Amino acid sequence: MRINEKSDSRSIAKKEKGTPAKGVAAPGAPLFAGRLAAVTKASSDYSGELQRLKEEIDRAGDILEQEPTIANFKAFRELLGTMARKVSAEAYRMELLGGGVAGRSHEVITVIDKEADLLYHLVMREQKDHIRIVAQIVKIKGLVVDFLL
Repeated sequence: MRINEKSDSRSIAKKEKGTPAKGVAAPGAPLFAGRLAAVTKASSDYSGELQRLKEEIDRAGDILEQEPTIANFKAFRELLGTMARKVSAEAYRMELLGGGVAGRSHEVITVIDKEADLLYHLVMREQKDHIRIVAQIVKIKGLVVDFLL
């Protein structure tokens, strides 16, 4: 490449001023319909992801019950944590209300997505035995650490 080569300023294509920016709908396009479709798609993706997580938790719980190893324990615990984080981030809303004279504040937790809340409680009820196995593994692991110290 030569430094002396200069392109003619007239040959440079300029962007038209009248073209709309990306992401902005053309005039007359239904903004509400587009936004509603996006929200509906996100909601169905969220529900599908929760169902997928539930199935993975069921499989991991069965594997943990058959083979209670540390690797299976970690996989089961990670899946439960992922589901708890996802549901708590999407299904609940927390508000902090300031108190009166005493300066107390109260947290009000509102359930936004009842279906996700019910699914979460169902998973926890179904996995109760597997969670007990995990608790025993943690207890044994703690005893081993205490024994080594």
